[in-house]
Amino acid sequence: MHDYFCLSDPIRFLFPIDGDCVNDRDGLPIENGILLPVRVKAPENADISVSGTTATYENGVYTATVPVTGYRTVISALDRVSGAECTVAVYHMPDTVGKFRLSSDDNILFLKDLNDKRDVYTSIFDNPYLAVYKKAHDLYSAKVHLNLFYEFSETSKPDYSTPREYFNLSMMTDRYKEEFRANSDWLKLAFHSRAERPDRPYQFASPEEITRDCIDVCREIVRFAGAECISNSTTVHFGEANRPCVRALRSLGFRSLTGYFEHSKNGKPLVAYYAPDDLIDHVGERDFFYDRTEDMLFGRIDLVLNLKTYDWVMETLRDVVATPTRNGFVSIMIHEQYFYPDYTAHRPDFEARVLDACKYLHEHGYVGAHISDVTKEPDLNAFRAFHNERKD
Repeated sequence: MHDYFCLSDPIRFLFPIDGDCVNDRDGLPIENGILLPVRVKAPENADISVSGTTATYENGVYTATVPVTGYRTVISALDRVSGAECTVAVYHMPDTVGKFRLSSDDNILFLKDLNDKRDVYTSIFDNPYLAVYKKAHDLYSAKVHLNLFYEFSETSKPDYSTPREYFNLSMMTDRYKEEFRANSDWLKLAFHSRAERPDRPYQFASPEEITRDCIDVCREIVRFAGAECISNSTTVHFGEANRPCVRALRSLGFRSLTGYFEHSKNGKPLVAYYAPDDLIDHVGERDFFYDRTEDMLFGRIDLVLNLKTYDWVMETLRDVVATPTRNGFVSIMIHEQYFYPDYTAHRPDFEARVLDACKYLHEHGYVGAHISDVTKEPDLNAFRAFHNERKD
């Protein structure tokens, strides 16, 4: 297992660690960067310099302030007594500050509705579910990201009190394609998984399995909505994917993955991909983290809007906005099925949860953004896969 915190090294960084993404909330802004407070763990008799700046010692920790400029900065810590040295690379992401993202997981049913009513609807926003997101965009500048299942299968039908028919993305009409394209600046679609069940489908899956499912979803998105709608970011179903599966997504062009990076009540990782416990705790208190071992950017989902009560949602959102390490880029998320009255856990206030959360962020100076909008490295904005139209 990779040691992200260099725990066995004679000197090591407490903050930042290798791969941390920083912004103006982490330090003092300067031209093209920030002055970043750095903390290093080293023996009491050490003489530590950090990128040439002599560090001060207190309570077992050495501190120094160093400039972080441009996109990527390598910071070195040297013990001038023992000669021990360690380095980390940090990534300055100033454009993340003051931005928010609205995403939704488990999407499939709105597409079936659009398909079923293709001779009735004159717009995709005649669909009442998409209409909620259109309001969030028009009123509060929200940019919306929808992660799709490939199919609504038999295993999901018991979750609904009324009969629902099988549907998969290959059945979706392409008559709305130009409208999807016209709104692709703010409305993005991406792969989530093949279906609602099984839970955690990619926790122990092979790269071939996730590649197959991903290509099936993205091929159909291109067919019925256009390549312009494809996002290079996703939240894999249940936020669980082993390293080989993450590598497969990276090879297909995905550049960022989002998750909760928390532990459940029983201490198990919760929507945290392959991250070990100590990294989960670290990333859970940040906006973004870049794992150089897999060349993948991870983003923290700050709030799931369908959880608990409306009052709890708004209180939690206020807490996030008041937390300096998490309030640069705020990511809020919901699940599609909670919109529908026949779903077993339906939220009658679904629309209010979405709109009021976006309104709160808008009133506190946040502007809607996709992750690809706020990443500086050119490669982060490149998505090479699925750009060719299907010929059959």
